[in-house]
Amino acid sequence: MPTTDTPRGTRQGGSRGPARVGSANLRDVAARAGVSPATASRVFGGSSSVHADTRAKVLAAADELGYVVNGLARAMTGRGPGTVAFVVRSMIGPTFASLAAGAESVATANGHLLLISTTEGDRQRESDLIATLREQRTRAVLYVGSTESNAEFDARVSGYAKDLADVDASLVLCGRPPVATAPGIVSVDYDHRAGVGTGVDELVRLGHTRIGYLGEGKGMTTAELRIDGYRAAMKRNHLPHPTNLVHDAANNEDAGEAAARELLSLPIRPTAIVAMTDNIAVGTYRAARSLGLRIPEDLSIVGFDDVPIVGDLTPGLTTVHPPFFEVGVRAARIALGLEPAENVLLQPSFVRRGSTTSPAQA
Repeated sequence: MPTTDTPRGTRQGGSRGPARVGSANLRDVAARAGVSPATASRVFGGSSSVHADTRAKVLAAADELGYVVNGLARAMTGRGPGTVAFVVRSMIGPTFASLAAGAESVATANGHLLLISTTEGDRQRESDLIATLREQRTRAVLYVGSTESNAEFDARVSGYAKDLADVDASLVLCGRPPVATAPGIVSVDYDHRAGVGTGVDELVRLGHTRIGYLGEGKGMTTAELRIDGYRAAMKRNHLPHPTNLVHDAANNEDAGEAAARELLSLPIRPTAIVAMTDNIAVGTYRAARSLGLRIPEDLSIVGFDDVPIVGDLTPGLTTVHPPFFEVGVRAARIALGLEPAENVLLQPSFVRRGSTTSPAQA
């Protein structure tokens, strides 16, 4: 005589083979447990009003049927953990990892998941991602890192903010300055200009007057803010900064080495170089040594970012330490409504190591 129970993972009747895992719905679970769908729903919603025996029956029925709670549906109706999206061009290096760690610490503490997504600079991919996050009722979007500094970007991100606001989601710029044409979009950043300025000031204090700069050109916010910091500090210290002391260099070691080699081959070379990033500074180390220059006796070098490896260079790199973790924390807190929606500009710190000293006397 055939049994009336259906083995887990098979369909009644036996004609269609194994059931798809997770195909059971809430009503199926309620019927198996002998309770109402509303009671089963309260169990999966974490309600404390359900009797322990009833909860055990519902959970046992769910296990027997292979029932999987629809977490997306719960999040969209406000009954489950929501998401905070960390949207970045590319997840490269420890800087973005530190930003993400700060944001995740806040998201997790407040019952949310941090979702990391990269765009690789593809505008259509970025637009599609924002649309998907909107459809899935994300709680907030952290738009992370340096971006284009032009009107097209301003209009694009303003549109994103409006689309997200329509579903009660917020957008916060994280590690990027405010958008002048969209004062309602909050920015959490650190002071790039001041950071570079402290490097120049330190070199001036040591006696340097011919200080070069290596970094990316115009068009991206980080590049523009940091070179502005160099020029402002040189002006503040009443030092000339002719164009031949400033060379473009992409943010990698090879580009830094090539640009530094050109700068150090000038008839009157600089006695110190400020690099836009630590990556470029490492390339500058290579160029100096290939030209027979000692660091810091013949050339002082200052970087920016304080990535973990630079303390292990010989000598250790003097650099600027941005508060990446704190930027992530503050951005997430604002995005989740835990702090006032106001722009935040944090101050970096200066880390003295062995790559700077007074210039050698001629």
